[in-house]
Amino acid sequence: MLDEKQKIVHVLDELLNYALGNHPQKVTITIEELAERVQITVEEIDVQLSERECQEAERFLNIPRHNEMREYYGGLAGEETLSLRNLRIVGLMVDGGCLKSCESGTQLSIWWKPE
Repeated sequence: MLDEKQKIVHVLDELLNYALGNHPQKVTITIEELAERVQITVEEIDVQLSERECQEAERFLNIPRHNEMREYYGGLAGEETLSLRNLRIVGLMVDGGCLKSCESGTQLSIWWKPE
């Protein structure tokens, strides 16, 4: 099974592919290992998404997680084309996520309970 650091690397690979496909002026990534969960937040400056795009992304990020297939999903990271659909792989590896537009751009957060 993937350990937590490997999982972070796989998830970051997919999130960074997604973020760079949006052509942001700046990308900031925050990784937090909290007591109850691991959380990764990606902020993209000068990237604006519609409400529909945010809702679609959240739908991909909040699909049920399948622990028994986690290594397989991790191996797929970075293999898809650059689009909102990239977030499907991330959604299968994490417990939840959200994407919101803010004044400076967009903010994508995902989280999962460590094993």
